[in-house]
Amino acid sequence: MGSSNHEKGSSYPESSPQSTYYSSGKSVDAPPPTNMYPTHPPPPMYYPHPQGYPQYHNAYPPGYHYPQPAPYYGPPPSYESSSSSCARCCRSLLSCFIMIVALLFLMTILLALMLRPQLPVYKVSSFAVKNFTTSPTLAGQWDIKMAMGNPNDKLITFFSDFKVDIGYKDGVVAISRASGVALNTKEHADVDMRGLFDHGNGNSLDKKIKDDLVKERGTDSITFTLRVSSMVVFKSGSVSTRSEEIMAVCDGLKIKFQNNDATDGELDNKGNPIQCLLYV
Repeated sequence: MGSSNHEKGSSYPESSPQSTYYSSGKSVDAPPPTNMYPTHPPPPMYYPHPQGYPQYHNAYPPGYHYPQPAPYYGPPPSYESSSSSCARCCRSLLSCFIMIVALLFLMTILLALMLRPQLPVYKVSSFAVKNFTTSPTLAGQWDIKMAMGNPNDKLITFFSDFKVDIGYKDGVVAISRASGVALNTKEHADVDMRGLFDHGNGNSLDKKIKDDLVKERGTDSITFTLRVSSMVVFKSGSVSTRSEEIMAVCDGLKIKFQNNDATDGELDNKGNPIQCLLYV
């Protein structure tokens, strides 16, 4: 009976939580097991609406249409890359141009060192005038012979048509032209420049220059200046230099007349050719 009463006294209702017995004989209710989960969600949080503020509605008004999404545009072109490519192209073209100019310069130097072109030689062998008059107009028939030489031993010299000017002081007395010539290596030739020259410039000389010419004619001699210009090209085989204009200036050509009435005069050079200065 005692054991049955003890069993009855120690029985617990089904709804009461378990108790833990300690050595002191006291029992303490055990906490609920941690593996138990709520079967219903917690109630929603409610925040009271503050007074003095309008009610906020998280919705668009009736009839409102949602805005259309903005169109998509690709990224703008990279101007930096295009400008850098243009800069590289310009630098490449400039480098090529500099290289071409440098090569041409080197080729010119090598050609000059290999061929060593020398300027031709101009000398006045004879210089005469016939039927020379100063009044009423300036006129005369000129006869000129030029001794020309090519001192190069590897280059042929080509001369285009010659332009011939006969000057007195700062004025031009007569103008004419002569045919060109070609000279082989180490060749010399005489070029005749004769005939009726154009004396139009002589008739339009400055009055002071013409008066000086008439006055000097009274001394039985007149000193003239001969200028001969042409385009010259040096050639060796298939290699040729560029065309250069060369002007020969032959100064101090003194024409001697027999007397004041004479109309014919010749160069007073004692039979020695007169060297001309060259200008390129």
